[in-house]
Amino acid sequence: MKTTHFEIITGKRPVLFSAPHAFLHKRPKLSMAYRQGEEYTDDIVKELCVLTGAWGIFLSNSIDYDPNYYQIERNEYKREVEKLCKENQIVQFVDIHGMADGSDFDFTIFYPMRFQKSKAFAELVRGNISKGKLSDVNTALFRFLDDKEETLGEFVAEKMRIPAIQIEISKYLRQEEELRECFVKNLADVIIKKFI
Repeated sequence: MKTTHFEIITGKRPVLFSAPHAFLHKRPKLSMAYRQGEEYTDDIVKELCVLTGAWGIFLSNSIDYDPNYYQIERNEYKREVEKLCKENQIVQFVDIHGMADGSDFDFTIFYPMRFQKSKAFAELVRGNISKGKLSDVNTALFRFLDDKEETLGEFVAEKMRIPAIQIEISKYLRQEEELRECFVKNLADVIIKKFI
């Protein structure tokens, strides 16, 4: 299903993949500056959904808010994530992001504090995405900051009690098709094995 600003992929497996920054969006900072889309995150979600049969949602047009941070009252994307989770008995949420340039890591995986199932899933993903052509990547595991911002992962875990993680992927891994496909396959294998 396609709306004005995002697309939804219908699935059968109770997992929801998300790419909220695939296009130009406005960050909630003092400057309220627009930020470029995170290249290939929408393609990653599409490919993951094809391989796993999971649900997907991704930004498909430029918008004037940030789907990852704005509160639900001013956030159509977050409202749709909530609806998809409730209506389709989603048991795991995976938010796909591009990593900022200059990071020391190839992947960072974030999980919400106080949610052991989210942490356990983050550890499972971390232990299984570094295979094949990605065997030498540097992956870090972090808790979301304990601040006033409410990411999609925190929203899904805290408000709906669904385990959630956010995976940030470096630009070179997203841009290089062979490496991107390896990541998708490795993550899809985790999803298929865990959510048969």
